[in-house]
Amino acid sequence: MRLKTAILFLNLCLFNFVQAQIPKPDDAPLPLSPEESKKHFKLTEGFRIDLIASEPLIKDPSCIAWDSRGQLFVTEIHGYNLEGHLDVTELNKTGKLDKSIRRIRVGPELKAKAQEGQTGSLKLLIDNDKDGRMDESIVWANDIPAAYGVIVVKNGVIITAAPHIIFFADTDGDNKPDIRKTLFTGFTIGEMERAINNPVMGPDGWIYAGQGWGGGNITGPNLKGSVKMGRTDFRFKADGSAIEPVSGSNHTFGMAFDDVGNRFLITTSVPSLYAVPLPYHYLKRNPHVPTPGLTATASKYHNTFPTSTPHPWRSKRGADPRWVKFYGQGETQPNGNFTSACGQQIYRSTLFPDSYLGNYFCCEPQQSMIHRAVVERDGPGVRVRRHPEHVESEFLTSTDGWFRPNNLRVGPDGALYVIDMYREIIEDYSAIPRYMQQQYGLLNGNDKGRIWRVAPISSEPKPLKDNIQRYAKPISERIKKLYEPGADLLSALSNSHYAIRVHALRASDKSFNENNALLKKSLELIKNESDPSVLLQLALSLGESDSLEATEGLYHLVSHHSKVRWMNNAVLSSLRHKAGKFFEIAIQSESKIDAALLERVAETAARSGQASSLLAAVNHPDSAFRLRVLGLADKHGVDVSESLRDAANKALSDNGVSEKEQLAALELIHHASPSVIESAVKRLMKPSTSSDFRVKVINVVLKKESKIAAKVLMNHLPRTTPRLASVMIEELLAYNETTKKLLKNHPNISLSELQMYRLVNHEDNEIRGLANSLSSNRNVDLEGKEKYKGFYSALNDKPDIQRGNILFNAHCGTCHQFKGEGISVGPPLDGEAGRPAESLLADVLHPSGEITAGYGTYIAKLKGGIEHTGVLSSESATSISLIKAAGSETQILRSDLDSLSPVNLSLMPSTFDKVLKPTDLSNIIWFIKNKKSNNSLVLFDDEPRFAESLNAGKGKASIDEDDCISGKACLTVSGFQRYSSQLPGWKFNVRKNPKLKDEFRYIRIAMKAADAKGMMVEFADKGKFPPENKAVRTYYVGDNSTGWKSNQISKTLPLEWKSYTIDLWKDNGDFTITGIALTTMGGKGSYDKIELLRGL
Repeated sequence: MRLKTAILFLNLCLFNFVQAQIPKPDDAPLPLSPEESKKHFKLTEGFRIDLIASEPLIKDPSCIAWDSRGQLFVTEIHGYNLEGHLDVTELNKTGKLDKSIRRIRVGPELKAKAQEGQTGSLKLLIDNDKDGRMDESIVWANDIPAAYGVIVVKNGVIITAAPHIIFFADTDGDNKPDIRKTLFTGFTIGEMERAINNPVMGPDGWIYAGQGWGGGNITGPNLKGSVKMGRTDFRFKADGSAIEPVSGSNHTFGMAFDDVGNRFLITTSVPSLYAVPLPYHYLKRNPHVPTPGLTATASKYHNTFPTSTPHPWRSKRGADPRWVKFYGQGETQPNGNFTSACGQQIYRSTLFPDSYLGNYFCCEPQQSMIHRAVVERDGPGVRVRRHPEHVESEFLTSTDGWFRPNNLRVGPDGALYVIDMYREIIEDYSAIPRYMQQQYGLLNGNDKGRIWRVAPISSEPKPLKDNIQRYAKPISERIKKLYEPGADLLSALSNSHYAIRVHALRASDKSFNENNALLKKSLELIKNESDPSVLLQLALSLGESDSLEATEGLYHLVSHHSKVRWMNNAVLSSLRHKAGKFFEIAIQSESKIDAALLERVAETAARSGQASSLLAAVNHPDSAFRLRVLGLADKHGVDVSESLRDAANKALSDNGVSEKEQLAALELIHHASPSVIESAVKRLMKPSTSSDFRVKVINVVLKKESKIAAKVLMNHLPRTTPRLASVMIEELLAYNETTKKLLKNHPNISLSELQMYRLVNHEDNEIRGLANSLSSNRNVDLEGKEKYKGFYSALNDKPDIQRGNILFNAHCGTCHQFKGEGISVGPPLDGEAGRPAESLLADVLHPSGEITAGYGTYIAKLKGGIEHTGVLSSESATSISLIKAAGSETQILRSDLDSLSPVNLSLMPSTFDKVLKPTDLSNIIWFIKNKKSNNSLVLFDDEPRFAESLNAGKGKASIDEDDCISGKACLTVSGFQRYSSQLPGWKFNVRKNPKLKDEFRYIRIAMKAADAKGMMVEFADKGKFPPENKAVRTYYVGDNSTGWKSNQISKTLPLEWKSYTIDLWKDNGDFTITGIALTTMGGKGSYDKIELLRGL
């Protein structure tokens, strides 16, 4: 440990020596003594702040906890941003500033070197003179990894220090540990900005902790075997006997419970999240259904009101238009929005005034402030809003820019304790422009740290005698007792407080099959209960009973309370062994419950050995539903082949049915006659059908291997769009036989490096041989500079920006968004315009050179040999989701998963040099670098998902790719479309003289009539469409048969594409656009290139 410290000291000396070659800015804020820093606080009236501990006793503190004698433990992290420091130390030796526009993380060599100096400490702080302030620091451990959390348990102290969770104990009372034991190990280690953190005792007696970087294969001396942990928070027993995942993911740093057991989470830009009240151990009971996202947003605001001055590096970055382009306006705004929210607490004690009880607090270290908010119930969930006393202020701020609060704890005395890392720069080094890292340094303050106590003015610091929390409300203690042996659960099920009933159900449901009295009492709640939290928990708990009454109760809950948020998910989790009976009850009752839910029930029944129950649907009136359910029955061994063949042939041959029914028929394609399969796939893949529908056709047709369908699609491959080709290729590669035919018949297809990796490492010898042949023929040169000389040379030619736009939409927009266009699979490209053209070209030619964080790819191998690849978008108790090329998403049940492996390769094709000429790639690069939007904002051009936002009502909007004025997609509309009055993110102000970034005057829109007699566009103002009797914010071409008053912009109907520019302010004055309605009269029409303009 001393050697590492010495090395770190030498590094710092070296940094200071070479720093002389780099100009040192004179605007860097300077550190203050604790006494001086205290003068800079601005507190809410009636409160005081006192210093409890500071350097040299502590440095870089991360968490605190009190023991039974009132003594204070603190964990520390050392070496934060050390890898960035080592990087710029080497760079400074050149004497040059790196002003390139890019975000750089250090390589593995520097990262490994930095890890030698990235350690942690556990200290015990002693108040010798009994004045409430710490005087002595006793080191319990300084040879541990960075420690992000501490909790005191009955017999000792537990810390989280990834990859470990470690127990310490002082058995002889000498204030030094004589027991040290690793309870668990194996947690993932990533960048030092986060790790497993903030262990907190839950109401059920388990210790809950934040996920950090998430995942790991966890082992421990008291565990039976290992526990696989995904990207989610977890809980463990203090004795190390158990550890398991829990619902909800703490994205950064912090953890808190309220009085009733809601668990609050956090992420940098959102002050409050919470764990969805669907506990993980319930959800994993039914492995045959996917689960929803288990982290919910509690707060809908992002703004802050600090009093600190942003660090100069932030102000300089925000003032540089190149960096604003790279990161976006929100990220580069120096102050005013949450960017580092962490360390949340719920105030539950008695010292603060009553108005503070149940309030939510969190830290914002970058802006040197503590935020206060109000927590309210929202159905079975919660919502958090700004406290009315702090609508435009914060609970605590400081004008000392070194004040860096990163965690909070409520002490046994009821005061709010603030853990302050106190350093100049708190942000992760890679977010800071590299030349500013060189100038300002990254480690200033790494020898400092403070703990502050916030309390009412009358409450001075005093020595603490114990660690007993004195809660203002007894409800939390009553809940805790429900999980103890001998609790009176029967009475608790009738308690007047909803939370007591919720936890009584959780504590008692494991006994339902042995304790009939508890089950009977719980069943009584079915018809008498009205509280949404209790109803949701009841749906989860009834899954623990094998009785018919429990199954009937679940049917009653979903029939009468389906509007309770997450009710369907709760019921499905309870149905694994009851799904068949539930399905029969629902069909016999002619239930009107959601058809999608019933299909999930049917799938659970089929996969759980209850497929015969699905015959109950043989006479169901919904033909699409009937076909899908009978298909499930057939797939799982029930002989319905004769009726399915006839039904499938009939459905696949019927041109007049809806898209939904056609997709349902395709689910049974393997039952149909070969000639019917061939003609159906050819018909459904015609260009006259929408691109979105064709993607669904490909996904459904190849969900199961079909040689005939695969042959039709492979014949279609050479003449299809890049988006559809990407989907086809990925789905065809899932099966061995279709993979072989694809590689033999189409040796020049575009494959990503990830796809090539799969193929050259395939288990099948023939596929490996074909792949190696392809690889050698392509002669991929990963260095590539000499090989691609013609491509780099083309960057010097005069570009054709318009052609670059067209090529971008065709080849890049299938996976990347740029200025609102394209599909979001890979990272957005809005920030790339500031990068050198050569750097952009290198990424295109070698896409796996650097994978952007958050877009890592995975290979999922299913039982049976099928493979899928994509970006891992989410994980849950029972399923994972992969986003594939072109935006299609595959949800995979864990029960079907054989293995899931990360691969550091891109989904992006590595064959652009074969598909595109040097001049084409140059045009794409310069289109990205020259795309201007200062005078305009594109509302719609190519975004395929935009149509989904407009389909809330009876009007139908879909994406068409075959005849568009701009890019590769346009909107085709039929009927009245007046339903989308508040579109996500829409708040555009119409003004006479636009000045601000969200102000515009004109709109340009392209229209083309198919067989419509008239076309109309209307704009919602603050969530409301125009009144039908006034011609405001409404325009039409051709005839107006709606009966609504509107402004005619042309009598002539546009039979070919025509763009119209409308002066919105001249006709309507000031208003705010929040939604749009596209209406066609008497037939279909198409809209494209909808763009707001500031001027003409």
